[in-house]
Amino acid sequence: MPRFLRCLIHLSLLIFTTTSIAQQVVKIGVGNFPPFFIEKGNKGIFIEVIDEIFRQLPEYKIEYLFMSNSRILHEINNGQLIDVACNIFSGSAVDAYLTEPLFRYRDVAISKKSNQLKIDNISDLAGTSIAAYQGATELLGSEFKKMARANAKYSEHAHPKDTTHLMLTGKKDIRIGDINIFLYDLKNKHYNKETRIDHNKFVVHYLWPYVYSHMAFKDLTLKTAVNEVIKDFKLKGTMEKIYSKHKMQ
Repeated sequence: MPRFLRCLIHLSLLIFTTTSIAQQVVKIGVGNFPPFFIEKGNKGIFIEVIDEIFRQLPEYKIEYLFMSNSRILHEINNGQLIDVACNIFSGSAVDAYLTEPLFRYRDVAISKKSNQLKIDNISDLAGTSIAAYQGATELLGSEFKKMARANAKYSEHAHPKDTTHLMLTGKKDIRIGDINIFLYDLKNKHYNKETRIDHNKFVVHYLWPYVYSHMAFKDLTLKTAVNEVIKDFKLKGTMEKIYSKHKMQ
């Protein structure tokens, strides 16, 4: 075989291999709760984190699939729609490989300042009417779970905006959930037609520390590659720069 032909074949194979790697699609299941995941425009703080991770892995092309948390768990365990699940907490019933802790939350209790509630400990929540996010009793510790089960005025809701609305309208005394979601709701949701709600009208009760969730992968090799990027980001402060840019509390 002529030398130039061998070179041409070698070059063609190299181009084909490189193109194939570059076009490898990774489908990522994410929720839809601003400001972390925003379906319109594929935006959000955590979307930005994922995008930055995969910029370091250009051989992969990512696609986002927005779905409920329960659907994400089903798909990563038994389905075919996604390769990666986002926002998976340690201890979740998930048959996949978890990354380093990645996505940061700060769950708090929030009340109206005008109600003058003294909430310094979880025990102080007893007897108050509470709107919490779905699954809060499984994530906020045994003391909180015991309080919630004994409290007839405790309820959980699938959409964070519902917990905000219930507290703002006086139907609940306390809203429990991530503080950044609450502040986003106040800034972007017009709960009355005339003006936005002033966040200074509320008291934030810091009852829990920061918590982190993970990405979960069906493929161990991809998970390992992503994990190395996450570790590097933590060393360089990349993650904190993203969170600081968005003024996350």
